[in-house]
Amino acid sequence: MTEAVFAAEPTRLLIAAAVGIILLLLLIIKIKIHPVLSLLISALVIGLGAGMPVPTLVSTVEKGAGETLQGIVLLIGLGSLFGGILEVSGGAQCVAQTLVNKFGEKKAGIALGITGLVVGTTVFFEAGVVILIPLAFGLAKKTKKSTLYYVIPLLAGLATGFAFIPPSAGPVLVANMLNVDLGIMIAVGVPVGILSLLFAGILWSKFIGSKINVGLPVNVSEVREADEANLPKFSTVLGIILVPLVLILLNTVSAYIPGIDALRPVLEFLGTPFVALVIAVLFAMYFLGKKQGYDGEQLRIMAAMPGVAELSPVYLAAMVCAINGGATAFSHVNDSGFWLVGSLLEIDEKTTLKSWTMMESIIGFTGLICAIVLSLFA
Repeated sequence: MTEAVFAAEPTRLLIAAAVGIILLLLLIIKIKIHPVLSLLISALVIGLGAGMPVPTLVSTVEKGAGETLQGIVLLIGLGSLFGGILEVSGGAQCVAQTLVNKFGEKKAGIALGITGLVVGTTVFFEAGVVILIPLAFGLAKKTKKSTLYYVIPLLAGLATGFAFIPPSAGPVLVANMLNVDLGIMIAVGVPVGILSLLFAGILWSKFIGSKINVGLPVNVSEVREADEANLPKFSTVLGIILVPLVLILLNTVSAYIPGIDALRPVLEFLGTPFVALVIAVLFAMYFLGKKQGYDGEQLRIMAAMPGVAELSPVYLAAMVCAINGGATAFSHVNDSGFWLVGSLLEIDEKTTLKSWTMMESIIGFTGLICAIVLSLFA
């Protein structure tokens, strides 16, 4: 027995969609309703406006949300545990400060971009911004340059890591929907992320930083950084971050290496995404928690949990990059990141559109172009 599918009249659907988008912007910008609730209201308005029967509309929303969350909630939850420990222990700041010291002030933008790319794979974007942006402000204060010289590479790194490289939520979500092996996704997402960082972070920051001189926020002197002496070792943090990526990649590669039949089951088990993340979380809890002096109770706040099969794996991974690139491009007033960055830098909407939105669009188009090129050879 086949399930009945609702088909809307095209013109009515387009009108309903336009009304829904306008309503979404009004709810977020003017009425200041939370984006999640605004999206839900707008979705219901679009469905009703398109003529969808109420029972069908409700079941569609429930089914869509359930199917979307079914395969990713465990991975995202574990990723959040991992990111939470990395954040509270000072691991993210350790990576940033070490790289800035290694690269020096003249190449500090590159160091911040790499930091964002690494940290963005494990920490939610908003958390990464709050943790790392004081370092960018400190460099801008010291060099007297526009804050965009340092903030844009950092934001680009965080955004690309969050968009293209598992175990961050975006690629995990879309890869799960398209049934893409996360090892393939990492192998494809890393070079796409590096290229996006180069164009959107390194090159764009030099251009926009020379065009728009954004001063330091008035409250920047109130931001305090953790004492470097109390931070974990750089090698420890980097090693722990690489644990899930390496295990997942080894699982994927093992299928193509002859003569390791006895070892392959072990690699398959350890490289199962949720097993790899469990191992990484346990390592983080010990080396970034216990070894840093946190007790069991502190570790439990620290790690609070938030909550096309016929195509080749590489082609599907390219599709994930294209989808997430499209979701990243043209960030504007309906994106929480737009308002977060604007408020932290204390710049108006016009300047945020010129700097942040353009950076996000460069990331998106780089992901799309890389996806197109990859698809030609997949």
